[in-house]
Amino acid sequence: MTSKCFKAVSALALILAVYAAQAQKTLKFENGGGPSGNGPTTTNKVVTFYNGDAGVYSPATTVTYSISNQQYPSIEGSATTPGLVFGGNTSTTNTPGGVAHYMLMNALGGSADAQYATNGSTPAIAIANDYGIEVAGYSDALINANGSNKVATNTKNIYFADLTLTFSRPVNNPVIHLTGLGGASGTQGFSMRCQLTSSGYTVSRLSGNFAFNVSGTTINNSSAAYTAGTNTSSPSAASGSVVVNGTGITALTFRVSMDGDGGGTAWSATNRAAADGFLMAVSLTAYSLSGTVFNDANGLKDNTVNGTGTNAGGLNAVLVDVNGNVFATVPVNSDGTYNFNNSVLPGEYSLRITTQSATVGSPAPAVVLPSGWVAEGEHLGSGTGQDGTPDGNLTGLTISGNVSGANFAIQRPPTSDDVTQNIATPSGNSIPAGTITAPVKGNDPEDGTLGNGKSVAITELPSNGTLYYNGAVVTAGQMIDNFDPALLSFTDLEAGSTSTSFKYSFVDAAGRQSQAPGTYKVQWEGALPVTFGPVSAAIIKGQLQVKWSTETEENNDHFEIQASSDGTNFKTIGTVKSKAVNGTSGSKLNYEFDHSIDKSLTYAGLSLLAAGLMLLLFHRKNKLLFMGCMFVGLGLFISSCKKTSSEVTGEEPKLFIRIVQIDKDGGRQTSKITLATRE
Repeated sequence: MTSKCFKAVSALALILAVYAAQAQKTLKFENGGGPSGNGPTTTNKVVTFYNGDAGVYSPATTVTYSISNQQYPSIEGSATTPGLVFGGNTSTTNTPGGVAHYMLMNALGGSADAQYATNGSTPAIAIANDYGIEVAGYSDALINANGSNKVATNTKNIYFADLTLTFSRPVNNPVIHLTGLGGASGTQGFSMRCQLTSSGYTVSRLSGNFAFNVSGTTINNSSAAYTAGTNTSSPSAASGSVVVNGTGITALTFRVSMDGDGGGTAWSATNRAAADGFLMAVSLTAYSLSGTVFNDANGLKDNTVNGTGTNAGGLNAVLVDVNGNVFATVPVNSDGTYNFNNSVLPGEYSLRITTQSATVGSPAPAVVLPSGWVAEGEHLGSGTGQDGTPDGNLTGLTISGNVSGANFAIQRPPTSDDVTQNIATPSGNSIPAGTITAPVKGNDPEDGTLGNGKSVAITELPSNGTLYYNGAVVTAGQMIDNFDPALLSFTDLEAGSTSTSFKYSFVDAAGRQSQAPGTYKVQWEGALPVTFGPVSAAIIKGQLQVKWSTETEENNDHFEIQASSDGTNFKTIGTVKSKAVNGTSGSKLNYEFDHSIDKSLTYAGLSLLAAGLMLLLFHRKNKLLFMGCMFVGLGLFISSCKKTSSEVTGEEPKLFIRIVQIDKDGGRQTSKITLATRE
């Protein structure tokens, strides 16, 4: 063989292999799939479909044959035998004969393989290998006990009974194969005809011999004269295949009738039984469904399900029927591919991926992905697009041919590590920007190591304090690009606390956050001393009354009460010791402070003036100190006596109050400022 010839043969072999892999599979009647025993009987017959010429098709699919509406409950010579039966046969006596209910297609009718078709699927019908259910119509039903005819021997379309085929699951476009429509009793020929009476469907002829005729929904023998053999000219039996066009078919009913050709003077005789026995088989087409599970690192940011194929360590592809039950299941290969090879009947389905096992015929398991994986989207086809619901479930699958590209996108979100930052005990219940510097840390299987400068989402706010980033209050779920912990700050930290924390998550290229956010904790030694409750102040008849409370105290020593006329420059006007035992309390404590407004403001300056005079008397050399006291005291005295603009205009001067807490170590924190009311 030459090199060119070898290449050509190799290419042809490859094409044939690909075609075979993609060809549609025929589900047929095979040995062992049908009922045993002989007729004549009228009990239902059940046949299980086989996967081509191989074993039983899964999920198990059956068709049940049943006869109803017998127009001739008995035939001449046999009161217990109706006109239409399973496994009936001619007999040389007046007792009806019987044959196997389920027999090879070459057992009667004399047909050939070429007279049958499977509507494009393979393998084709092989009459020496494939089977059918035998149905027989006795012409003895048309004669009386004395042998006379009930109707003329050339009468057509004599209604015998209804034959119904019921499928165990909805099917699309079933193919019906009929063998040997035609028989004779002496010179009288007769042939059964089948008219589909189920509404909503049409019948199309696929193949057959010259006598195999389809007119509308009726299948009959069009030969001028009938006989038992499938010939190329009259007289002849009729054999061939039709497709019933329709979807979601659960049952088909045929009106079975007998035609006479008028070749004889009687339909049968009283000393024998005559019948037209024919075979009826059904084939279905199964298709392939395939696709790929992708590790889609960008999470469909390009609106395309793509990436590197994966099974994420173990996944199953589960095909689900319209009732929510498992139709079929196959494992996803390590490269992400899966294939329901020539095993899917036409119909409507959904498809899901899961780590859960699935049992054919049972309710479908939920979508469960391996730990650390999430669904990003699904799409039927290799181009752009998605189903819009990233849930590992591809819905709306219509199978009417081979389907490929039923693809899934999954990926692994980032991880976010816990971080702890130690700082000095905060002052004033706040942490300024620049104090927190510990970097955030994490990893993404697709994006690599993560840290500062990446996108971070604040998933949970601190329960202690108010969190700021770059001077703005942070909201729950806020996304921060180019994250820098040095821009974090806190206010309103609780007294008695030793730490605060928030939760964060990195955001990867797919826009996914960590499934388990990290905790960023800021801690310090020594608890913050006091949690202030409400602070109020009132001036009643020249007397200042200040009230405040603490929710908690830690290592507290005392409070300073400070006053200001402008809310900026404050002066201590008194002190109050902590009521907490050893300066520590976990319950609410109330405090009060009373002070005369006039004395405080008037004599504060005189006190300093007197102090200056004393220094002059006892330390005459301290002239500079004396002069300073004189000026300060005089200034305070004048300011206390001098009328303000508010007094001139008749307005009451404002007085602002705040409480300063002093702990045992000298630490200080200040309450909120309150404006004293006048009563």
